Amino acid sequence: MSTAFDPRTGPSTAAAAHRPESPFDAPDAVHRIGAYLVRRALPDDALAYCLADAEMVSTSYPGVMPEQWSKDRLDEAEVLVPEKARAFAENLEAEWRGEEPQDRTWLALTDEGAIAGICVSRATPQDWEAINDVQPIPGVTRQLNHLYLRPSAQGTGLADALMDLALPGRMPAYLWIIGGNERGRRFYLRHGFVGDGVTYSCGPVWYDMPLFRMYRTAA
Repeated sequence: MSTAFDPRTGPSTAAAAHRPESPFDAPDAVHRIGAYLVRRALPDDALAYCLADAEMVSTSYPGVMPEQWSKDRLDEAEVLVPEKARAFAENLEAEWRGEEPQDRTWLALTDEGAIAGICVSRATPQDWEAINDVQPIPGVTRQLNHLYLRPSAQGTGLADALMDLALPGRMPAYLWIIGGNERGRRFYLRHGFVGDGVTYSCGPVWYDMPLFRMYRTAA
């Protein structure tokens, strides 16, 4: 028997009540964190997400990435919307079924509904890692894929809260960080991440900037 699915509320049957225990918050959870409401990204958020993500990414690397790179990120944002909406829906549906989604995406919203922060963790490596035969870290499979804030949200504790949602209980994880991002590196060091010396090029889209791996194991 098929069941209707609304990514905002999960399945329309009692199956949602039997969602297996997980260290992560429920897909429909909403958290008040200071001045912000934090919840999972929904398919209807795709356009706002892509635009906010492009804006935050483009302003996160002053003095590191060239101005043209920032313009390119903004120009491509709307093209990414259909795929992002599909991914949000598929990941939420998988999680409501009790399966591990590829990604979990959290949005931090102002009371006016504007996106002030974005955080994404994933259960599997990114495609480029497989293509480049990146060797995994033993016992560490979870990846912090994305964590960006508006400048106005920095220093408010929001980044710490998003990190705790994306990697609850100081979950073992790894991430990739662009060379020159000293603010980000200090933040991740404070959360127990260390570099392991593995370095790759970001590729031509990111002007071949060096990309460094950081990781943390179980506390």
